[in-house]
Amino acid sequence: MRITEATVRNYRSIGRQTHFALSDLTTLIGPNNEGKSNLLRALALGLRVIDAWGRLPDRITGNGELSGSQVRLVYDSFRPHRRPDRHRDVSYEWSSDYPLSKQAAKSPQPTLVRITFSLNDEEIAAFRDETSLANNGTLPIELKFNRARTSLQVVKPGRGAAGYTSKAPAIAKFVSERIDYVIVPAVRTMDQAMELLNNLAALRLNELARTDEYLKALRQVDELRSSAVESVQADLKETISTYLANVESVELSRRDVRAAETINRVTIDDGSPTSLAQKGDGVKSLFALALIQHLAHQRVDQDKSNLVLLVDEPEAHLHSRAVHDLLALFTKIAREQQVVLATHNPIFVNRETIAANVLVRSNAASAAHSVHSIREVLGVELQDNLDSAEIVVLTEGWTDAKILPAVLAHMSSRAERDIATGRVIFKATTGAGKLARHIQRERSTACRILAVLDGDKAGQDQAVRLHDDGVLDRKNIFVLRDSMRTASEIEDLLDPQVYLETLEVKFGRRFKENHFKNPRRKWSQNFLAAASSLGLSGAEAELLKEAKLAVCESAVTAAEQPMRLTSLPGVEALSEAIWKQ
Repeated sequence: MRITEATVRNYRSIGRQTHFALSDLTTLIGPNNEGKSNLLRALALGLRVIDAWGRLPDRITGNGELSGSQVRLVYDSFRPHRRPDRHRDVSYEWSSDYPLSKQAAKSPQPTLVRITFSLNDEEIAAFRDETSLANNGTLPIELKFNRARTSLQVVKPGRGAAGYTSKAPAIAKFVSERIDYVIVPAVRTMDQAMELLNNLAALRLNELARTDEYLKALRQVDELRSSAVESVQADLKETISTYLANVESVELSRRDVRAAETINRVTIDDGSPTSLAQKGDGVKSLFALALIQHLAHQRVDQDKSNLVLLVDEPEAHLHSRAVHDLLALFTKIAREQQVVLATHNPIFVNRETIAANVLVRSNAASAAHSVHSIREVLGVELQDNLDSAEIVVLTEGWTDAKILPAVLAHMSSRAERDIATGRVIFKATTGAGKLARHIQRERSTACRILAVLDGDKAGQDQAVRLHDDGVLDRKNIFVLRDSMRTASEIEDLLDPQVYLETLEVKFGRRFKENHFKNPRRKWSQNFLAAASSLGLSGAEAELLKEAKLAVCESAVTAAEQPMRLTSLPGVEALSEAIWKQ
């Protein structure tokens, strides 16, 4: 089960109705104090009330509305044996959560939070089994909050609406059993970290408390503690009686041994063991964020429930490198669960799906339609050559960055136009190992980023690292190969007829197509072997540099497509990825 859409109205600063879609990784992006955090909190509020509604008795929720003192039942700890949790327990208070400017109205419209869920085929079948209702895979649940009333209904237009209304509690329970959430606040402190650690320890201790060994040991400890407290009571009675003659006894109520905070210190060893309390705000922030995520996973059945991670200002207290690392982490998390971020940092822009960036301005949300609109709302200023760029293609070498745009321009007039106008630009990183660093640098431009690597072991290894480390999604990493060769570099992808004459002019030797046919060698190795057989003198590095420059010039100026037919599939796939929208 996934969340696909959300609608919010009259919640804190969100006055007029605003609607936004959610994907695997959604970014609520915009300037400070314009509603991002409130939209995130509204999502958490809606999910909490749906969860509570599904757990309350039908006699309370049966008519679809709670009023008066019943409303507080929604915000009690409705899960048995669960401690209060600030990372889930979002409550609604009319005085602070309803827009202040509208509270004096004679008939104020309610706060509205509507969350739309999507069901897969298995969940559709389970929904029918549990509710006896048919569903097409879309399930919108609408919550309304008045001064003293809260209501829940499933929005279903047309026939069958009555059945959905009467079974709203069962539907809420169905949803709550399949989706969970955790909200991470912008302020993440040492106190939070300690609270989270003790919550985590409490979960494990609750499991331990059900074992016979633990219960037996606990009884022995309680007896010893009771004996000690009783002796203190007796001593105190004698002493106090000298001051207060009427006192007949003193009774001390001791805290249950299980109620004591289990953890009071955390030591981090990152080269030298140091108390977490002495670490910087950035480390504390990341530590708390990691704990929130870990604790949330401990509480849900991961095989059955989808966990939605809601993070406010993930960049808070972090230096630039840590922000990039955090984005890589969110990218990996989003492969398994939904992540929603509220931020004003361009590094967190979702470049793969532009519409997954929700622009929040003047307390209203709208899907981004272009990179330019994202830059505008963030106030990103770029150098002139990047003003119109929406896609950056990073390559291993400088010849790749020149050859690829020339090759792609032959494939369509749109490609030719976008490359010429700078909408799509190509940048060399001079080595596969430097790609990750360049990707991090380019994120600040809010461009979509693709990486092109050579079809050799170094390129393949780097492609795996970029994906596994969460730096770049696999669909945006291209390892270009010639299907007839063991390993390839950019020159191997070109038809030799394109550059043989240029090499002859450059070196005064007649190079032949056969010189570049050995499929077990890359182009550079074949060229150096040919140069040696033709009696060329000079340093190998210098010869190779001049040869690559000559080949590059030939490919760029070729009147027709310079690629080998056996190399075209990979380049065509790259073209489709760039111009997919």
